[in-house]
Amino acid sequence: MNAIAKMPKTARERGKIAPAKLAHVVLRTQEGNVEKLADWYAKVLEGEFMMKSPMISFVTYDTEHHRIAILALPGVQPHVDMTCGLHHVAFTYDNLHDLMHTYNRLKDEHGIAPEFCINHGPTTSMYYFDPDKNQIELQVDNVPEEKFAEYFENGEFTDNPIGIKFDPDEMTARLAAGESEEALLKRPDGTPPDLREFPVN
Repeated sequence: MNAIAKMPKTARERGKIAPAKLAHVVLRTQEGNVEKLADWYAKVLEGEFMMKSPMISFVTYDTEHHRIAILALPGVQPHVDMTCGLHHVAFTYDNLHDLMHTYNRLKDEHGIAPEFCINHGPTTSMYYFDPDKNQIELQVDNVPEEKFAEYFENGEFTDNPIGIKFDPDEMTARLAAGESEEALLKRPDGTPPDLREFPVN
């Protein structure tokens, strides 16, 4: 794998016209599942409902009218593992404290736990399944934007583009003990997990 060792430019900086933002994700589900799925996203993302009905619900966590929509359509079939399509949607937190607060809130208040936790190098990430087995990544950037190019030039990600697994309870304890975010976000040395360990959706 060849890393592109440069700072990404916006489309406008490249003389192109592109969307201003990614607005929302719409998930298709079976009839009768909208409330269960929408409630899960409201809990995970600390969202609120802009609209709620048995057919369609809108959840947002900021000023956008909806970030996640859940839509029930007749004839929709249950999820089947390992078919083509979207692998996951990722949400980035401002810092490690916020990410680990979310991990503990979901675990302690709602019994929602991640399926897989890994420090990829550029991000520290936790992967969850919603009730329909769509995969959601909650992450924090390990590297400031202005240092992306420097990070990808150092060879760490090229040598191991998968990452090193971590224990979120241990991470919580180390953070609570006063260890710095900078130290905790630095990817440790180790052997990357086999790709077959990644949760399937």
